[in-house]
Amino acid sequence: MKIRNLSPMSSGAFGGRYFIHNATEQESDDAYFSCTSGDDCNRVNSCNGITSECQTSKMTNGTCSPPDDGECSLEQVTCMNGASPDRVKRRSCTRQNSSIPGEKYLCQKDSKGLVSRYDVRNLEFMSADCYRNDVPYRQEEMDDEGSKDSKKNSECSNLETETPYQPSCVVNSWGHFSQCVKNRYKYRRSDYSSESEEEQSVPQWPNKTEIMQPQKSHLPTCDLSTLTPVLKPKDAGKNEVIKSITSRTKDGIKPTVFKEKLATILRWFNEFNDIQKNTLISRLLKDCDLPQNHLLSVRVSSQLHKGCPPNCQDIITWLPATIATKIMSYLDPVSLCRAAQVCRVWRYITEDPSLWRKFCCQQTWRLSKAAEHKQVISHMTGGSIMWKKVFAERFRLRNNWLSGRCTVRTFEGHSQGISCVQFDDTRIVSGSSDKTIKVWNIRTNAQWSVQTLVGHSGTVRCLHLEGKRLVSGSTDKSIKVWDLSTQESWSSIACKVTMIGHTETVRCLQVDDDKVVSGSYDKTLKVWDIRSGDCRITLRGHQAAVLCVHFNDTKLVSGSCDKTIKVWNYEGECLRTLMGHQDAVTCLQFDSTRIVSGSLDCTLKFWDIHSGTCVNTIDWKDAEGHTGVVRCLQADSWRLVSAADDKTIKVWNLETGERLVTLRNHTDGVTCMQFNDFIIVSGSYDKTVKLWDFSCC
Repeated sequence: MKIRNLSPMSSGAFGGRYFIHNATEQESDDAYFSCTSGDDCNRVNSCNGITSECQTSKMTNGTCSPPDDGECSLEQVTCMNGASPDRVKRRSCTRQNSSIPGEKYLCQKDSKGLVSRYDVRNLEFMSADCYRNDVPYRQEEMDDEGSKDSKKNSECSNLETETPYQPSCVVNSWGHFSQCVKNRYKYRRSDYSSESEEEQSVPQWPNKTEIMQPQKSHLPTCDLSTLTPVLKPKDAGKNEVIKSITSRTKDGIKPTVFKEKLATILRWFNEFNDIQKNTLISRLLKDCDLPQNHLLSVRVSSQLHKGCPPNCQDIITWLPATIATKIMSYLDPVSLCRAAQVCRVWRYITEDPSLWRKFCCQQTWRLSKAAEHKQVISHMTGGSIMWKKVFAERFRLRNNWLSGRCTVRTFEGHSQGISCVQFDDTRIVSGSSDKTIKVWNIRTNAQWSVQTLVGHSGTVRCLHLEGKRLVSGSTDKSIKVWDLSTQESWSSIACKVTMIGHTETVRCLQVDDDKVVSGSYDKTLKVWDIRSGDCRITLRGHQAAVLCVHFNDTKLVSGSCDKTIKVWNYEGECLRTLMGHQDAVTCLQFDSTRIVSGSLDCTLKFWDIHSGTCVNTIDWKDAEGHTGVVRCLQADSWRLVSAADDKTIKVWNLETGERLVTLRNHTDGVTCMQFNDFIIVSGSYDKTVKLWDFSCC
């Protein structure tokens, strides 16, 4: 290890500076080299290790010259502009005696008299303005101009007016980072721009302004309080100086030894086969730290795909179209759209209609049969279906439902609250407490397009629209069948059949092609022939008014003010009675596996249709349910929509019961509601009918 010492300068252009001198490994800790002034100069004989003093020598251009009588026949030793009065002895060593301004360079003189520079901090050969790697300077050339001009006392004239440099910390420089003594890394901008492994960065000397007013850096720095200053006052002891410099020496091996070992490693590496090279690199990577990893990422990135064909990293473009399409089929819709933005080839693959047709066939994106047929027809071009556009419309529609994005249109015309609504593709039909039925053009809410049906003598409590046929029930105990056939030039809306049989208000009804099923405040359900108006069968069993009814091909389900739900067959037999609600059951719907019901107790319940057990309850406490009476509900394959006296319409996940969105626009309780895949139509006590359109956003 090199030991660097300081000797004070007595005078000269560098007035009063301290200079670092070099001592080899063969020197003892208490021996260091310094040049003497006028009367004496240390001489070193590198061959026999004898130290002598030139008592009669004189200083010439900062160099100790021997007397004429040849009393001192040893080689000259260089001193830069001044000498120290100190005398120390020196043991025999190799010729390596030089001084270094500002702890930056170590000047080494070889056996041929050539001077090379040596970085004492990084222990590696460097180049600077005054020394060049390819042009060595002789010592005599550096000394012959010393007495002519104070600016020419040294070849490194740029060092004459500099303040001595104090490094912030000892730095181990590898790659593009500098590692401080505390193992914290600091980024080096000068090395980052280097592209050559042989290129070395030249340390930059700070000017006085930077030293006197250091700027605060955002990068981590070393704690200088733990380091002993290198530049000591003149009265500092030799041992303290040596100890300070020695503690700051870089850990590692000598450059010459490093070069030899590096050459050996490279020779071994070239002798390895590919497997052995990979094994060695893998083992080395485990011992690499941040600087090494960063250097590898910068240097290796351009070589990773050397010799590869263009776009070699894109496996999709190299595969047959069928295989590429198969790979793309595993992506979800959003990822598939993102893949289409990669390049033209990927976009062409993702446009394959089979990919988007597969999405449209998934249950998540299915619509009702009527809606699907209508949508596919609208996106057919040249006999082929644009499946991507079909799916894009369904994707946007579902997201609008889940986020509550819709446009709301309001239809006004009734003089009292709305009690029931129905709609199809072209019209909305509403019944009101004002005893009228209004037919609205769904495309416009202009007053001139409204048709009013008058015939009931009481509040219209229920409606069902099936094609061109409209069936209504009223508090006047009657059921009327209306024909809504219209042409461009005329309208033949008229009441075709009136059904009389119930003894109280007809509260609910449902219609298919050949029958009408109704429920009444007289506690009964009746099945009617829609063409003749005759009553086929009467179902009795409820202990209070029947408020809701729903049927399919095999069974009927009804809800009543007696807080029960009953399941019937068409022979009039009650198959099952479900009890669980705390108040009257106001609305219900069922499918092949479940029954969903709403009640005056403000809850929604899910029932197993086979066992009759309640499997889930949605209330306002635990599931963000309604806070008012649930007036109506409807469900399809994946969602449940309910409306209540709390002025809201809520959309739920049918499978999990999770609330998806809450819609608010009515100013009073919502009494009735119907929806399809695109819109919701609702009526309220506020005398308005509202259309919530989710397909326009």
